[in-house]
Amino acid sequence: MQEELIESKDGKSNFAGESFLAAAKLHCRAKLAEAEAKIELYLGDSVGIGDHPNIMEEILKAADDGCHAEDMLNFLDSRW
Repeated sequence: MQEELIESKDGKSNFAGESFLAAAKLHCRAKLAEAEAKIELYLGDSVGIGDHPNIMEEILKAADDGCHAEDMLNFLDSRW
């Protein structure tokens, strides 16, 4: 994993902040991967369909979760 150095506005490094930012980005990536996996399951596995009678709603919820995670990741990446 590539380490990123976070600098505050006064130019000082913040190693604790670096760890939290890295963790936040990993969290967003995990949520995005989870949403993608759910949609793939609903589209390709008939076993998953039996557990969820309203597949369209489940797909839309997973898409919303993935979109939110992607937006947060893009926000963090664009600034730090």
